[in-house]
Order: sequence, then structure tokens, then C-alpha cells
Amino acid sequence: MEAVPDPPGRVRPVKIGILGGTGPAGSALAARLADAGYPVVVGSRSKYRAMEKVDELLEQWPDRNLPIEAGDNATAADADVVVIATPWDGATQTAASVSEHLNGKVVISMANALTRIGKEFQPLVPPRGSVAASVQAVVPGCKVAAAFHHVPAKELGDLDHPIESDVLICSDHEEATAVAAELVDAIPNMRPLDAGELSQSTPIESFTSVLLQLNVRYKTRVAVKFTGLPDGVAGLEKKPKRAEVAADPPTPAAAAE
Repeated sequence: MEAVPDPPGRVRPVKIGILGGTGPAGSALAARLADAGYPVVVGSRSKYRAMEKVDELLEQWPDRNLPIEAGDNATAADADVVVIATPWDGATQTAASVSEHLNGKVVISMANALTRIGKEFQPLVPPRGSVAASVQAVVPGCKVAAAFHHVPAKELGDLDHPIESDVLICSDHEEATAVAAELVDAIPNMRPLDAGELSQSTPIESFTSVLLQLNVRYKTRVAVKFTGLPDGVAGLEKKPKRAEVAADPPTPAAAAE
């Protein structure tokens, strides 16, 4: 993940913008990433709604000094990496509305196309087969990764407790997979797994309906955890957690001081 240089000889943390960040999943992810050291912009169609959500998060976690700010979706889309956390049926419209800000950037789609019929959740098949693929089609200049679909929002937003979960990531762009993996890896007890190309987002998104059905049946909130995989699988090596890194390695003299 490339960061933007700050003088003198330092780089600032990568800023994350969350479109539709006032919902349960988006605001929970905003809190977790901010707690991991990433500056986060919570975006919304209404800047004032975003401001209310940011105030709520800061009041909920007053001792954590979360680097969160509010803005409209265009402001959030100006960030270095953008997450789409809107309801699934608004994801492509939202992406299209800020497309000029997304070209060339990594965009992470976490929306699931689902509906509830009676007592059961059922997956829907959006155009292109998945929400993530639809976003890639409407903004072809960005680099979409599908991720964070199976993480329960309430547990994700509870910063007092680590959430143990694997996160499946799929993309047609290696950079997008690597960026999404770094964000996942920054959250304690979460493990990124490379699930392949963006075509895999169809079954990944659909499987969320199974998890929700388990939640209803067993009155719990389940997360996905795979066994038999070593750390650093699929080339996603463990990286040190960091809020900022040096632009250049220290010279021998500086290292000795």
C-alpha cells in the first residue's frame, strides 16, 4: 500500500474513506480501522448525518483518540483507499456519483445482496453476478477488492473485545488484494485470505445469507474461521502493524544513535 509522503522524510498513514459509513457495518469498520491507527473519513450522502455518527463514535470511545472525521461521500472518496459500505442496492449508484475520485484507487466492496423472505435470508444476484463486480463495471478505472462480508457488525464495532475471524478477499488486481489484506491484518485476531479473482465474490457474498440464517436459528453472531491454513497463506505475509512508517530506511549512523 503506497502512502503519501509528508516532510521531512516521513509518510503519513494511509487515509481510509468509507462511503455510506453511517450504517452498522461501515461505522464499525471505521472504528476498528481508526483504532488500528488509520485516519478514517466517515462519508454519507449528508455530511451532517456523518457528523452525528462520528460524534457518536467519539463519545462511545472517549479514551481511544480515534482519528475519525466526517464528510459527504465525495469527501470520503478523496481518501487514499475507499470502502463501499452502503446498502447493496445503492453501491453502484454511490460509486458512480463519485467516480472521478475513485479512478486509480483501491476500492473495497463489503456489501451483500440479500433479502429476507419469511423466516429465511436469501441471496440475490445483482448485475455482473455480485455487488463488487457491479462496482468494478461502473467505475472501470478503479481497483475493486471484495472483503469484510462475513464479519458481524456489532462485534466488529466493539473495540473492547477482539473479533476472531478470517476475511476472504478477492480481486482482479494484486494491489487491491494486498491493500485489503493489510487493513484486515491491522485488526487484532483477524486473518486475510486470498480467495482468488473477483468472480469469487459471487459465492462469497451469497454465503452471507447462510451466516445470517445461523444467527437467527442459534441466536448468536457467527464469523468464519478456516482450519488447516498456516499464517501468511497465499502470499499474504504477516506485516508489522503500523500507523506510520519511515519513507526511507535509516542510515547506519542514524540507526546507531
